[in-house]
Amino acid sequence: MFFQCNESEVNEWRAFWQPLVMFRLFAILSTLVGLVSNELRPPEIWAKPIPFFQVEYQFSAPVSLYGPGHRGLDFVLEAEQSVSAPTSGLVTFSGPVVDRNIVTITTSSGYLISFEQICSSLLPGDSVRRGQELGKFCSINEDYESHCESCVHFSVRGNSGYLNPELFLGSLLPSVLKA
Repeated sequence: MFFQCNESEVNEWRAFWQPLVMFRLFAILSTLVGLVSNELRPPEIWAKPIPFFQVEYQFSAPVSLYGPGHRGLDFVLEAEQSVSAPTSGLVTFSGPVVDRNIVTITTSSGYLISFEQICSSLLPGDSVRRGQELGKFCSINEDYESHCESCVHFSVRGNSGYLNPELFLGSLLPSVLKA
């Protein structure tokens, strides 16, 4: 069965459906742009977790998801030196993983901040504020061999994986192209 309509009926149909279709397309596009731009916005600058720190090992992004790399910064510390929260958040993990202690904080922006090799009395669900002491450098296993003996590993994860912590500490210098 074929439905025929005259030109004025076609114009009425277009006048009704065209704005509706355009609105839906705009809504879908706005949602997609919002999702992508959230990951592309410049990060907030956090406080330094250790004042006057020395970085022993820099961040080195892996080429593939499970490829080799160094997914954080290693800060050189003295025994029992304190580590502070670089930003406010919620403790989502605190305890041993295999042979070392880890504390993970989830920020209000959704980033996961982890510190490895610190002993802490904080428990999952505890709120922390910027500058609050998280714990002290310690090793729970004397046999544990790290690539850096007296270091705390500091990592940041976002929706797309591990990110360079220096982006959030304000210590990453801009790239300079040379001719």
